[in-house]
Amino acid sequence: MSTNRTLQLEINDLKWIFLETMLCGSTVQTVVIWIIFSVEFLVMSLAFYGLCCLIRTNHTVPVFVINLFITDFIQICFRPVLNFCTFSVVIAFIYYIYSWCIIVNVGFMVCISVERYIMIKYPVWYRLHNTSKNLALICLLVWAIPSGIIVIDVIVALKGKVGHAFILSVFVLLMPYPLVLFSFVGSWKALSNSVAITPDEQKRILRILALVLFNYTVLFLPSIIQNIIIMFSFELGLRCHGYLLTVSGILVYLNPLADSLLYVFLRKDANSMFPCLCCENDIEIDAALAYLAY
Repeated sequence: MSTNRTLQLEINDLKWIFLETMLCGSTVQTVVIWIIFSVEFLVMSLAFYGLCCLIRTNHTVPVFVINLFITDFIQICFRPVLNFCTFSVVIAFIYYIYSWCIIVNVGFMVCISVERYIMIKYPVWYRLHNTSKNLALICLLVWAIPSGIIVIDVIVALKGKVGHAFILSVFVLLMPYPLVLFSFVGSWKALSNSVAITPDEQKRILRILALVLFNYTVLFLPSIIQNIIIMFSFELGLRCHGYLLTVSGILVYLNPLADSLLYVFLRKDANSMFPCLCCENDIEIDAALAYLAY
């Protein structure tokens, strides 16, 4: 009995050490994250300013996208702080705020996907229930529910059951994925049979849904897979945690940069923006060739 108890304590200590390495990234990860921070902060600031201008022009407020951008800003600002770490209560607190923002971010991605699906599939119901009161209530729930999840996660971790905390994180991050996938596929099918929505509007909606699905699949799933590996085989997780942690951590941190594209796809002239850019590039190339020929 004493031997088993000692072994269990050693395993728990190892898991706390593993959690510490999660909070303190490698040198390569630190450099990459600071580079991403420099780019993301500028791009997200421009995207948020553009979104505010878009609201003034169209007089429509994309509530879920605004909340998504807020979580992105918090992630951008808090993540680099973790690289200054010596494992402490303050750093652990910042880590849990960062994790909380990631869960909230996922929640608003789900809201954006489901909102587009309902807008297409059930337009009458959407118009009747798309009120400021309902939107405010949904936003409040999306911010509040992850707070409860994080509190549970902290309590579980403090009891020494760090492995259970990994199980909880896998469940929380993986559970919304089928809903995002269903919303994309359902919207695609509904749009193919729709005659009320113009082709340009259909493309704009599908781009938004495709971006949300892409973000979830490419940027979040590697982190979920990492936690699944740790959940089923802690020893295997220890052996390959360096590579997994670096890749998954950087991918998750790239999420705000990908989210900034939502501003582009929300614009009604999004379809004409890319051809215009291509035309401008062609004109510049032609001018340069003409100058060289001269």
